[in-house]
Amino acid sequence: CFPSPGLCLSHALPTFLVAAPWSIRPGANVTIGVALLTDSPPQVTVRGEVLRENDTLLHGEITFEKGEIERDTLTMPLPLNSRTGSYELLVKGHAEGHLLFSNRTSLLFEHKSISIFIQTDKSLYKPGQEVKFRIITVDPDLKSFKTSLSIYIRDPRGNLIQQWLAEKGDLGVVSRKFQLSTSPLLGDWSIQVQVNVSINTADFFWVFFVVLPKFEVTLTTSLYYSLKDKDFTGTVTAKYTYGKPVRGSVTVTCIPMSYGGSKRNVTKTLEINGSVNFTFNYLEFQDLIHPRGDIVYRRPAEMIAVVTESLTGISQNASTTIFPKESDYIIEFFDYPRVLKPSLNFTAALKIIHSDDSQLTAEERENYVTVSAEQSDTVPHHSPFSTYTKGNVQQRNKSVDILNYTVPENGIIHVEVPILNSSNCLFCIVLQASFLDSETNIAVHNIFNSASMTYLQIKKPAQDVKVGIPFELSVESNKPIKKISYMVVAKEQIVAVGTEVLTTFTLKPENSWAPVACISIFYIDENGEVVNDALMLPIQPVFENKIKISWSKDKVNPSEKVSLKISVTEPQSVIGLSVVDKSTKLLQESSDITEDSVIFTFYFLILNNTFNFVDDEKMFYSPGFDLHLGSAAGFPVFSSPHIRKNFPETWLWIDTNTRSSKDTTVEVTAPDTITSWVASAFVMSENLGLGITTAPVELEAFQPFFISLNLPYSVTRGEQFILEVNIFNYLKEATQVMVTLDLSDTFEIVITSNEINATGNQQPVLVPNEDAKTVNFPIKPKQLGEIPIKVTAISSTASDAILQKVLVKSEGLEQSYSQTRLLDLTGNNPQIVSETLDFTFPPNVVSGSERMQVAVIGDILGPSINGLESLIKMPYGCGEQNMINFAPNIYILEYLTTTRQLKEDIKLKATSFMREGYQRELLYQRDDGSFSAFGNSDSSGSTWLSAFVLRCFLQARPFIDIDPFVLKKTADWIVQHQKRNGEFWEPGRVIHSELQGGSNSPVTLTAYIMTALLGYQDEENDFVVTSAANFLETKLEEGISDNYTLTLVTYALSLANSIKAKGALDALNQRSEQQGEIRFWTSPAPALSDSWQPRSIDIELAAYALLSHFQQNRLSEGIPIMKWLSQQRNHLGGYSSTQDTIVALQALSRFAGLVTARETRIDVTVTGPSLEAPATFSVDTQNRFLLQTKEIARMQPTALTVSADGVGFAIFQLNIIYNVKHSVTDRRRRSVESQEAFDLDVVVKDDKNDINHMTLNVCTRYLGSGVSSKSGMVLMEIGLLSGFSVSPDFVSLHGPVKKVEKDNGKVNLYLDSLNETQICVDIPAVRDFKVANTQGTFVTIKDYYEPSKCQSFLIDHDDSQTKICNYCIHENKHSVLGVECVLKKFNLYKD
Repeated sequence: CFPSPGLCLSHALPTFLVAAPWSIRPGANVTIGVALLTDSPPQVTVRGEVLRENDTLLHGEITFEKGEIERDTLTMPLPLNSRTGSYELLVKGHAEGHLLFSNRTSLLFEHKSISIFIQTDKSLYKPGQEVKFRIITVDPDLKSFKTSLSIYIRDPRGNLIQQWLAEKGDLGVVSRKFQLSTSPLLGDWSIQVQVNVSINTADFFWVFFVVLPKFEVTLTTSLYYSLKDKDFTGTVTAKYTYGKPVRGSVTVTCIPMSYGGSKRNVTKTLEINGSVNFTFNYLEFQDLIHPRGDIVYRRPAEMIAVVTESLTGISQNASTTIFPKESDYIIEFFDYPRVLKPSLNFTAALKIIHSDDSQLTAEERENYVTVSAEQSDTVPHHSPFSTYTKGNVQQRNKSVDILNYTVPENGIIHVEVPILNSSNCLFCIVLQASFLDSETNIAVHNIFNSASMTYLQIKKPAQDVKVGIPFELSVESNKPIKKISYMVVAKEQIVAVGTEVLTTFTLKPENSWAPVACISIFYIDENGEVVNDALMLPIQPVFENKIKISWSKDKVNPSEKVSLKISVTEPQSVIGLSVVDKSTKLLQESSDITEDSVIFTFYFLILNNTFNFVDDEKMFYSPGFDLHLGSAAGFPVFSSPHIRKNFPETWLWIDTNTRSSKDTTVEVTAPDTITSWVASAFVMSENLGLGITTAPVELEAFQPFFISLNLPYSVTRGEQFILEVNIFNYLKEATQVMVTLDLSDTFEIVITSNEINATGNQQPVLVPNEDAKTVNFPIKPKQLGEIPIKVTAISSTASDAILQKVLVKSEGLEQSYSQTRLLDLTGNNPQIVSETLDFTFPPNVVSGSERMQVAVIGDILGPSINGLESLIKMPYGCGEQNMINFAPNIYILEYLTTTRQLKEDIKLKATSFMREGYQRELLYQRDDGSFSAFGNSDSSGSTWLSAFVLRCFLQARPFIDIDPFVLKKTADWIVQHQKRNGEFWEPGRVIHSELQGGSNSPVTLTAYIMTALLGYQDEENDFVVTSAANFLETKLEEGISDNYTLTLVTYALSLANSIKAKGALDALNQRSEQQGEIRFWTSPAPALSDSWQPRSIDIELAAYALLSHFQQNRLSEGIPIMKWLSQQRNHLGGYSSTQDTIVALQALSRFAGLVTARETRIDVTVTGPSLEAPATFSVDTQNRFLLQTKEIARMQPTALTVSADGVGFAIFQLNIIYNVKHSVTDRRRRSVESQEAFDLDVVVKDDKNDINHMTLNVCTRYLGSGVSSKSGMVLMEIGLLSGFSVSPDFVSLHGPVKKVEKDNGKVNLYLDSLNETQICVDIPAVRDFKVANTQGTFVTIKDYYEPSKCQSFLIDHDDSQTKICNYCIHENKHSVLGVECVLKKFNLYKD
């Protein structure tokens, strides 16, 4: 949008002006305006064509009248699916059958023609949270753009995690949710939106381990610091999100930005109570000065303020950057033309403000601003813009004007200087402005070219221009004007045209003009020259659609009901409402859609009745909770203080359509968080388009008196702990508070004081205003499980109550035992069956820890379907183990789909687990596409693990989105590791014990990888698979003695339809063992464990054998294997480890889909000598997937009889969980009787003078059992004494330790492998909670894939040395229960 040099028109031919866009966009109109000028016919038909590679895409015709620019324009819509290419615009004019003109010009193709806005409820998320987001599509006029779109969620590595294809929303609004896994890749995730292939946009959200800040720190300073002898001042403010001041200390540090070398800094530490001012004097700022010769050079500096809360020690910070400034004032020119028009006025705006952006004072405004305007035919040699360095230049035309101005209150001066009448192309004007010690200058040396010396100039309006408000446009000319034509272009569209006879006229902008309009004016003088000017004018848009939200109160108490009123402009509107904790806004930039963000997007585009809530699930709030209290002596009774326990980060996220209403009020209940809630909303309607709340509306949820509890996550029975109660008082006066701990049968209060005020469950305390105090209660739990802790604080003016729970665990090491019976009443089987089950608890069982349960379900896979959340009792921290959350869901869904039993709730549950597992698994993909146990931290990828992941990802594609690039990259990496003979080799660590060492390991690995590649349809891999199959067939003919290798080879050849597969399966069956109706395989192994479960390798072996029977359609032979497998599951529905569980469930699902009973109607009865009455269960077709359970009383010994009658399948399971307490005698006896797999030693390092820290030194090595001198992957579980946690900075990734996981009460270490060389790890622990009479805990080490290889160590100590023993007399002579606990002596036992 720039004025063009004067165009001289010949009178010999008709003349025309054609206005057309420089660029085009898909979905937008191509508009053409035509003016018929001198000697043109009265009517001209204009035809326009848009061509792409010389092919006509669009065309249109319109007839224009002579004498004015018609308000009609030629409009041609470009299809939305248009693609990149070479575009041209061809315009032809015809009159009376003759061609008058023809012109062709290139068009720039711009992809973006619509705007896509992405809104998330927050910008930063924690692992495991749900991401709520909306997509809004609008056209350039902010109207709803209704189209289908595709949404892609990608992790920080660009992997596709989830997608929604061809989604259509309500009036262009699409709302979705995305569940993050508990262990996702950390970093910046993206939401990508694609419309019709060519239009893309993306927005980011961040995933990190974060704690929401409870208070906000702001640092207010000047943007500049002075080079003169002046102090630098600033203010630090710290307020809680609920608006109250933070009390503590603040450290303010000024650090010069360094580009190398050491950093100097200046620091001040001050006390703060909400706000504090700080000052750095000039001498302190000397550290920021760096001399460079005779020039004093100053660098920018960073100011950092760190506020530490006195009550908790938590810190928050704020920072800003300051810059050196010679002067105390900023003076600058703006809004001036870049082209000079002789004989007209040169106009410019001049702004004077302080360097900190503040306005001048009245006293300062009494000083004049001096402006010097120098005009000449050459650039003055003394000007900073001069290209002349010496000599004198003769000047034909020169003028210097000195102008003085007073400074208005807004600091903006309008400067106007008449331009000399010159046609010299070197003509220049230089303006220099000075105010006190500040100055600035500009120079313009471009002159408008006009043959007739005729000029037009648009004078910019003095006020901002806003849509809907008329503004006056003035045009200056050095010659008389009869008529002016104008054209307004915005967003590549002609939005207004017209003619005026006056040089001052009024225009009324519309929204189509915003945010920037180019106003072009022109006229034709008597010589036929087109004289023109153009002005880029910012237009402030007005959102025609309005939405207003308001709370019925500005402040509420937590859990108080409050009304939210929403008003829109027209009915049938779509509303998106978001209400989030203000704390979430303090972590990152806003993720909301605002008027400013919409305007910025469009500016960027130019430059380069009843409120119907859809369902309750979209509203997150907690109902009230009534609590009835007894009277505390001397204190009033508050009938119902609310127990605070609901603390969401996103309170409301509502998507709805208003239907016939424009106003509504909805009643909601505020959550229990003491914070400010930030509400914002947008509206979309058919006629008015997009509307946005002008500013967020805050609701302060606060009560001036509240309590918080500090208590451990768990303790062990027999221990005592200190319950810390923090009382916060923001009332106007100090208040006497009675703190009451509700009595309960689940714990007792340890009375250790003779003080009269310490009355067991009640303690008085005086809490000053605007302050907090702490009282302590010593507690000893009396029963196992979660026990509720409820505390009430009552004063004469306020009260609060809070409820939290503590987990009380049994002492000793937990054990589990299961017996399963398949009740087969199908076909020719008897209609009544009876089974006997028995069990005897070991002599060292911990009394009271025994739990017994019987369970019945009517489907072979039923126990596993119900246990999808946790199929095994093992952590899963590496790339293979994570798949326990992924793969079983595939086989469950396949089975239920095949048998037509899949219900929506199970599908949602399973796919949710799969998506989470998929996210987690991509953590372990390396940059080269392979997978390894710990991703890029390993030295190489693993062909075994890569094949396993590839196989699972391929099987998952029917149910969730899997990035095809991930599959290809992984498959390509695998095939690079095949030898010429077809054998695959392993470049990385083999974490599976049975694939390590031995002559059969390459055969086993090749068979395993081949099973994965057979599922990947790629012509390039056909030869790879064929070569692998030939290798396996050769090895089969040579003879395979190992059962595990033989079963994998058999399965691989069965999948490949090899002619050798049948013989391999026959050979495998001949090695099986038969017991009644079941068949299985056993592998030799040292007696390392008395576990009731078979070895993991035997489960895998049977599972692969069953899959081979399925693949070869030898179903009847496979039924005995299926029965054996179905009876080996644990009480969670899985097996011992990940591989055995995954492969067994795959086999069971494939086989069970063929033998599932069509009808189920079974009655099950359980009897026993100790049962008071029989336990009965009824299983039918309707409830076959319902896991029916019943707790039964402990029996020693246990003897049960289960009988069933009816038809169909049912699974009966006896599950027993108990704890054992080991002793030194047990350990010695076991060491003599059997060889241990691992050696394990633990030493406790503790400083008797430091009761808050201790270190566990754990040493271990592999004792070399079996054929290999190395173990498989090793899991070390280190239990921590109650009240202790691992030091926050503990990371011990060295040697074989590949990963550390911190869990409540324990630490898991994953070790690549162990050999006979001993390795030691120090585990530093810090005390978080005061716990006395600490009970023992265990350190356990096991082979992850063969858990029977296991060793444990018991950490115990002398109870008499750790007691609640002291009292602390606090201020005001109030006795407060305290504790000093010393861990004096530890006894270590290996088990």
